[in-house]
Amino acid sequence: MRRPQEIVQHVGRVIDVVERGLPLGRDSTFERLARSWRRSLSTHQVDPALATTPRVVTAQELREHRDRIDAFMRIAREGMDRLHAQLRPVNYCVLLTDADGVTVDFRTVPELDKEFKAEGFRVGTCWSEALEGTCGVGTALMDGQPMLVHRDEHFRSHNIAFSCSSVPIFGPDDHPVAVLDATALHAPAQRESQLLVYRLVLDRAQQIENAFAWYNLRPYWVLQLGRLAEYLSVQTDYLVAFDDSGHIVGGNRRARLELLDGDGGPAPAFIDDLFECTTNEILAAAHAHPGQAFPLRVTANGERLFAILRAPATRSRSGLAPSPSEDESADDGVRAQIPGFSHLALDDARLRGNVERALKVANRDIPVMLLGETGTGKEAFARAIHDYSERRDKPFVALNCAAIPETLIESELFGYRDGAFTGARSKGVRGKILQSDGGTLFLDEIGDMPLQLQSRLLRVLAEGEVLPLGAESPTPVRLHVICATHQDLPELVQQGRFREDLYYRLNGAVFLLPPLRERDDIRSVIDKVTREEAAAMERSDLRLAATTLDALARHDWPGNIRQLRHAMRYACAIADGDAVELEHLPPDLFRARPGGHAASPRSDAFDDAPPLRLPCHAEAPRRPLSNAEAELRALMLAALRRHQWQVTVTARELGMSRATFYRKMARLQIVSPNRREFDA
Repeated sequence: MRRPQEIVQHVGRVIDVVERGLPLGRDSTFERLARSWRRSLSTHQVDPALATTPRVVTAQELREHRDRIDAFMRIAREGMDRLHAQLRPVNYCVLLTDADGVTVDFRTVPELDKEFKAEGFRVGTCWSEALEGTCGVGTALMDGQPMLVHRDEHFRSHNIAFSCSSVPIFGPDDHPVAVLDATALHAPAQRESQLLVYRLVLDRAQQIENAFAWYNLRPYWVLQLGRLAEYLSVQTDYLVAFDDSGHIVGGNRRARLELLDGDGGPAPAFIDDLFECTTNEILAAAHAHPGQAFPLRVTANGERLFAILRAPATRSRSGLAPSPSEDESADDGVRAQIPGFSHLALDDARLRGNVERALKVANRDIPVMLLGETGTGKEAFARAIHDYSERRDKPFVALNCAAIPETLIESELFGYRDGAFTGARSKGVRGKILQSDGGTLFLDEIGDMPLQLQSRLLRVLAEGEVLPLGAESPTPVRLHVICATHQDLPELVQQGRFREDLYYRLNGAVFLLPPLRERDDIRSVIDKVTREEAAAMERSDLRLAATTLDALARHDWPGNIRQLRHAMRYACAIADGDAVELEHLPPDLFRARPGGHAASPRSDAFDDAPPLRLPCHAEAPRRPLSNAEAELRALMLAALRRHQWQVTVTARELGMSRATFYRKMARLQIVSPNRREFDA
């Protein structure tokens, strides 16, 4: 508690500086402090006389702040521990805040723990300049520069006994991610006494920032650069990342400021713009002396640096060149650069668009909803998001809400304590929610979840804790939820079968996965699945005959990729030679669907292939069409008649490719009449 006389003196000094323009100190550091004081009083309207402890966010708010920078916190933890070990003997606490100034991690001095907490130093405390006025964390965030705020240089009278050394840590977008801070409750009066602590915090923050940059650049080739070869193993000056073509994709903050900004001219776009050598020469030098430093000369100023080349994290470390399996085609090369999604066929434009969006939301606190027909690969896509995300080392737990009896799904999802009900296991069971703590929970066929459990799931998502059956107190849980369904959830909401509030809680990023019959890359998918099933049966030489591939590419695939996989598994087991022929396919593959209508073949995905004739008249669809389908069918029929059933001309008029037009003809059961019919 500050004495009234101290508060009065401090408020008077604030008025002298802000209102009367008196200097706060002699150099530019004090001018920064004076500007912050002026902001604190005039812009933020903070009361300098206020002597209460800082604001502490709620537990739920704290979880949200932590979740946003979860990966960064894991990386920063080691740096915090080392800084704390250095400063604990002289009674400094160490704290990490996010970009909002909220303390997300904290190291205290055990003997002074109560005193630190009494002054507001704890997890959840907010040290933003808008709330606290001039202080180490808040002002470092406002200025984007390291800050030492010593004793009565603080704005609020509550803080005038502290000495804070704060350093912002920047992300790849050059915006602050966090602030590393070391604070003493009682420090000597001389400001110079804090310079060593300030330097330690600065160095440790730089190490954390470089580690975070390395983490973000791990899919690429990374040059670790320094002026002394002997120091490279322990100290990094610059990190510069580039892709296989030599295009520079980023670097650590120091590299971005000193090497990659162009120094008034155009910024270097490729490695050979930055250094007096080519990408291939760098790869050759690194290959000749793995793990050893080699010299590079900067083109702009002729300075010599030493470098060690690090291979992409997703690349095999047995050599610097990709293996043949990674370089089968240009598209495979692109896919290899997307960890998690590399096992998916990505030649379909819609699926590529889905992947591009998924990469942007994978590490955000955004629930994901996957929509699509049964068998379109929703679980594979969900696992790909998990494998790409920063949660990849945590569990991926899947639960099919339609495959488990309603009486069991509650215990499967929420778990139970021992003795919770008759027949319960003696030690209880951790439910799927707790099993996925820190990772990803995938709820397939979410539309089949009973209403009662929807309410409990909503509570878990809202409060971040789960109460197992028979338990007396809830357990905190952190998880990322991905849901999937083939049903129309808004319609279920209208029918009262799905909670509207849960729908909006889960409906964050929505991805519509196309059915197999509509995919541009259907041939690639078929070939990929065939090779995988053949390899699983140790028949790697087995290939599809051309006629078989054509027939499969034109098939309607009501069961999508799941049906395709089962069909190819059967064919690989039946085929005797090195080629899968039509007779090796399941006998019922092209027969009637379970719903009663025939499984229609579709046209080839390539423009130069003619459509297959369907055994029905163009004007008599075999299945009921939706209003939108009926309108499209009428539009296509009218255009076809106008152009005497010339598909190329008609497709061009309607703005479709021939392949898309043929697919829609098959889907809408439009069949070309014979020549006499349209000549009549």
